[in-house]
Amino acid sequence: MIRKQQTEQRTRQILHAALKLFCDKGIEDTSVEDIARESSVGPATIYRYFDTKAELAISAGIAYWQEVAGKYVDVFSQKHYLEMTGLYQIRCIFHTFLQIFEKEYMFLKFLQEFDIFVRRYQIPKTRLTEYEECILNLKPYVTDALEKGLLDKSLAFPYTVEEVYFSVMHTLLSLMQKLAYNGSILSSDERVGLSAQIQIIEDLLLRGLARETGELLSD
Repeated sequence: MIRKQQTEQRTRQILHAALKLFCDKGIEDTSVEDIARESSVGPATIYRYFDTKAELAISAGIAYWQEVAGKYVDVFSQKHYLEMTGLYQIRCIFHTFLQIFEKEYMFLKFLQEFDIFVRRYQIPKTRLTEYEECILNLKPYVTDALEKGLLDKSLAFPYTVEEVYFSVMHTLLSLMQKLAYNGSILSSDERVGLSAQIQIIEDLLLRGLARETGELLSD
């Protein structure tokens, strides 16, 4: 039991150090030796827990998704949320994504770094199964709201719930990652505030899903 606790503590220590460096320096520019120094262990110790840096990056991504999701999903089980129409549940979900954009900048930068790392080193999908599951754990909140909206007639769209979910979430997350990662590279990028861009896209998406846009304008 004590040995298991020590192993879990050491794993958290390494993952915490890895995430800090991955966010500060980028995944590719962070070496295992860097992580060893940051976590006050030897490189050999890290390799006892993680076979490769890729495995460490994937585990760090899983831990980060779980940490961030844990901060924000509680609202979706509260009574006032459950009593909302499907439209207003989607609106609440979008507002949560805006909060994540404003408060979890480093998380979004990490996601962009992670995507680049996975593509560059052609990490197979089979090694990303658990990471993908962390993302898809959020899916039922969105699909339940979409289905509820169709039933209560606050939403109307000519696509399947699956099609809407993936299209909307890819649009939002891709924009959030892009703006967090390099949203102010050009002078023209600053003409519209970064948070304002997220709000505008969310508003346009809501209007596209709502049966009556007047309901959105009424408050």
